Amino acid sequence: MERFLNRFRFFAFRCQLCTARFRVYQKRSVGGTSIQDRRQYKRLPVSFRANMLAKNATRTDNRVTDISMGGCTLETSATLPQGTVIELVIKPASDEEPIKIGTAMVCSSRPESMGIRFLNILADDKNRLSQVILSLLVGQSLHSNLLS
Repeated sequence: MERFLNRFRFFAFRCQLCTARFRVYQKRSVGGTSIQDRRQYKRLPVSFRANMLAKNATRTDNRVTDISMGGCTLETSATLPQGTVIELVIKPASDEEPIKIGTAMVCSSRPESMGIRFLNILADDKNRLSQVILSLLVGQSLHSNLLS
């Protein structure tokens, strides 16, 4: 169905804030499908503190280097294997309430970082995360406007 609609230039998109999926007609093609990023959300560069708790492990302090509504990259010294389920508490700023990710999964593991996918977030935490993403998107937009 997806490919059929793409032929008529109706492409699927996902809102970066509310995570709703929708289709939009575009006169031009959105790009090649051969080399495509599988992520549904744009990752934004950040530097947030985070605490990770894995099953049968102690809580460790880490740093989030990029984030989206669907996941983040966690800079850590304790790399875990792919598929490991963890809990994550992200601290965007000292004056903001932490965002608790109840269930997350390690999708990729590199020597000093891990790619994390968010699986279960409570509604309040999801709203706080979308507010953080919104402020990052607005800041990024303002920055690019100042440079042009």
